[in-house]
Amino acid sequence: MSVSWVFRACMLFMLMLSSWGAVSAADVSGTYEPGEVIIQYNDIGSGTAVVSVASSLNAQIGAETILTEEILGVKGLQVVKVPDSMSVPEAVEYYKSNEYVAYAEPNYITYLPNPTDDSGITEENLDIADVPMNFPNDPGFSLQWGLYSNNTTNVSTGRSDIHAPEAWNVSTGSSDVIVAVIDSGVDYNHEDLAENCLSGYDFVNSDTDPMDDNGHGTHCAGILGAVTNNNLGIAGVSWNSKILPVKVFDAAGTSNTVLEIQGILYASEMGADIISCSWGTYYNSEILKEVIDNTPALFVCSSGNDGYDTDKIPHYPSGYDSPHVISVGASDESDLKAWFSNYGVTTVDLMAPGVSIYSTTPGSYGFKDGTSMAVPFVAGTAALIKSEKPANEPVQIKNLLMSTVDKKYWLNQSCVSGGRLNAYNALSQVLPLQADFSANPASGTIPLNVQFTDHSTGEPTKWHWSFGDGYESTTQNPVHLYMKPGRYSITLTVSNEGLSSVAEKENYIHVKPPYQPVKAFPDGTGGNYPTPTDPDDDGLFEDINGNGWLEYDDTKLLFNQILFAMKEEPIGQFDFDGSGFIGFGDVVKLYQMV
Repeated sequence: MSVSWVFRACMLFMLMLSSWGAVSAADVSGTYEPGEVIIQYNDIGSGTAVVSVASSLNAQIGAETILTEEILGVKGLQVVKVPDSMSVPEAVEYYKSNEYVAYAEPNYITYLPNPTDDSGITEENLDIADVPMNFPNDPGFSLQWGLYSNNTTNVSTGRSDIHAPEAWNVSTGSSDVIVAVIDSGVDYNHEDLAENCLSGYDFVNSDTDPMDDNGHGTHCAGILGAVTNNNLGIAGVSWNSKILPVKVFDAAGTSNTVLEIQGILYASEMGADIISCSWGTYYNSEILKEVIDNTPALFVCSSGNDGYDTDKIPHYPSGYDSPHVISVGASDESDLKAWFSNYGVTTVDLMAPGVSIYSTTPGSYGFKDGTSMAVPFVAGTAALIKSEKPANEPVQIKNLLMSTVDKKYWLNQSCVSGGRLNAYNALSQVLPLQADFSANPASGTIPLNVQFTDHSTGEPTKWHWSFGDGYESTTQNPVHLYMKPGRYSITLTVSNEGLSSVAEKENYIHVKPPYQPVKAFPDGTGGNYPTPTDPDDDGLFEDINGNGWLEYDDTKLLFNQILFAMKEEPIGQFDFDGSGFIGFGDVVKLYQMV
């Protein structure tokens, strides 16, 4: 959902209020359509039986059926208009009290925030001279930091973008994958969207013209699936997936539960694999959840823009406990949670770029902020995965997206996965190419000669080994000689026709100092302490006093006997700091180990 400057000012005021007291769920109440109630009847046999029960209940209070199950497409679902003499809450309780009614609730209204328009940066300002040649040639690509950022000031150890160029080496998407944008419609005539847009539907006006008269839906559509590498406009996350425009929000950015249900059922009927939902409310519609759960698509949903902890103040549909729903918060170019983004350790699944996002707008291009913008980054990545693994179910795609994020410790308290979307990490897990290897021996004393064996699948044609000690190799099954004690992490990168896969094993090779017998330290009375031992079999004799465990007395004894150790003992076994000789640095290191 886009964030206006007015909304930001309101948020600052709310933050001031929150210093006096916590925000509660009651503070975020919404509205509903006047006089309308949604009713879901239990399965009581034939449709005639449902009609009979519904007619009887409606007649008793003078309610009129305005939408039937035939129109809505859900068995037993109806929308009624109650008389002015009865309030909506009273009518809801009336219907819920009947044994044949599964759910009854108001027709909740959902609002899109006012759109944030162009920031004044246009394509004429671009400088793409340093964009690598294998990147798409769209002139607006260098403004799309969420796809690729050359920001060198972010607080993370790497880039804050979704690593799209790397992902595009694996897949640019398939036209067989359909992503429904349930929103304010889409400018399907836009120069950078037309080729990827399917015919959709407008449920606001009940016609086949889902043209966007708000701007929100067009911006989201461009992020996930703009036509890419066409020397025009911007790049989309999925270059080739099809966009299904489904208009359920009007020009003012207003919708309701019934419109949303109709849009979801239509998207499902049209074969949507992924449904992009850049909207939400704080009302919990049980009927909407049931429709989502019974729809065979992945729902990518925005977590909301109010800065709330949604573990305490639930947001829907992002907060539904459903395997079909993945909830997305917004991150900024410094890889931090966007100031406006809702968050939740159990209710927000992952973060994605959502600040100063450049994309299509009706007839043009512009920037917007919001968790709405973060959603299509995830939806587009899901489309790339679906294009490579068409049989993957929504829960499989969801788990893959969450398990391959770039983890950031500062996001641990913001979302379930503790990280930001990484499209390449996700795509690398569905590659036909998978790196794997073994080593023999994996442990021993110097000099240690190790045979590395490639076990990669997918018929790689190139190999690149990093042995952890500064040496590398490009042979398939190299032999490497280690001459310095330590623990070494090994990395193998394999590639084939532009695809690559990486396998890394941390501290995999254990090289011990050459074994030499050690002497007992003199105890100052003409005798000796017990012989030092190596409790963890790492070639270092940390147990200086030989009593079988590590303790402060070992440090004290080494300090007192340092001259003896320097002259009498083998260097390797007591070189705890790796300096190449025995000295007081080893006492300090041993103390730290204790």
